[in-house]
Amino acid sequence: MIDGISLDIAPDDPALRIRSDSPIDAPFIRHLFEEVRTAQFTATGLSGPIVRQIIAQQFRSQMAGYAAQFPGAISLIVTRDRAAIGRLLLHCARERWHIIDIALLPADCGRGAGTKIVEALGTGARRQGVPALTLTVLAGNQAARRFYQRQGFADTGPVGAAHVAMRKDLAA
Repeated sequence: MIDGISLDIAPDDPALRIRSDSPIDAPFIRHLFEEVRTAQFTATGLSGPIVRQIIAQQFRSQMAGYAAQFPGAISLIVTRDRAAIGRLLLHCARERWHIIDIALLPADCGRGAGTKIVEALGTGARRQGVPALTLTVLAGNQAARRFYQRQGFADTGPVGAAHVAMRKDLAA
């Protein structure tokens, strides 16, 4: 129960599940962050110890930033056939469910899990009478923006210098 809302997120795929994280998931969450970010830095030509140091610092900063900005956020683990493949950080309120962060292991991207998760979020929120899903995304992350647009999100404007807010209204 979050802010009086029962959290019910069940992807329409028997192999995919979403569960609350626990302290035992901390190594996976860090590994997931490293997997996603290492690929981004490798594309810039950086490698080795410098990349590992930058990623470690970014991980600590992101965790602290999310905790400060969204103290009531729910951290969830996405599994496929019981193996962890991703993480969903979600802030639930009566007026909207805000997707703070969603990440999948690179090997699991493009296999439909992201779509199933977003669909399940919409279904769960709609069941609770929540009118919208929201998120922010890096303005330059065109692949993510296209993905969210395919899921029914629309840009609602800039957030700071580097991000764009997006919203998906959930019709009853």
